[in-house]
Amino acid sequence: MRRWFLGIGIGLGALALTGGWHLGSVYWRLSNPGQVRPPALPSEHIAFRTTAGNALFAQAVASQASADHIGLVNAFQEQEKASWCGVATAVTVLNARGDDLTQADFFTTDVQAVRSWWATTFKGMPLADLATMLTTYDATAKIYPARMSSIEAFRRELLSNASSQSDWLIVNYDRRMLGQKGGGHISPVSAYAAAEDKVLLLDTAAYKYPFHWIPVEDLYGAMATADSELGTSRGWLVVR
Repeated sequence: MRRWFLGIGIGLGALALTGGWHLGSVYWRLSNPGQVRPPALPSEHIAFRTTAGNALFAQAVASQASADHIGLVNAFQEQEKASWCGVATAVTVLNARGDDLTQADFFTTDVQAVRSWWATTFKGMPLADLATMLTTYDATAKIYPARMSSIEAFRRELLSNASSQSDWLIVNYDRRMLGQKGGGHISPVSAYAAAEDKVLLLDTAAYKYPFHWIPVEDLYGAMATADSELGTSRGWLVVR
């Protein structure tokens, strides 16, 4: 009988050790996202720091559709964990407003009441949670689910938002619909080249993709997908 109990104890101990090792391994990968080889941008996406990217930005500046760009770039933070695209986006936007936050600082008691550090780190976050988290910082955040809206409404929002420094635009999309590596992702928008109908994303996973221009039609299609956790439509978020 003692041998039987001893065997159970050893088995449970080994299971706990294996589980702990696995969890630690997952956390290491989440905490070191830059340990991957950066994939190439799809051919229809244009890196910001290229001749074509600079030309698109000149168009946006000429049409006064880049009002948020400098503030967002100056406040930009690359996500510190593979699942923290929403965290990095929120901190970037709040610091562009004038706050002084780190990504670790973001997890206040009020924020964790919405979604814990643990859940965010191991599962990411839906756009709805990000919106509620931002309200704890005295911001207003309105969600526009892409499946319940239209590409024309999104273009109008781009024009309005990109010409004003009093609000910011965040998008939640599925990378796979864009031919990029990964799944659901969140990043801020900093400019809109209306003549070419392309939007500039400040990709928070900068270790993977640089800031880049995407055709609006493609981005809208990637937003009109279901969130993997809630099954609700992805879309965009306007923060004021």
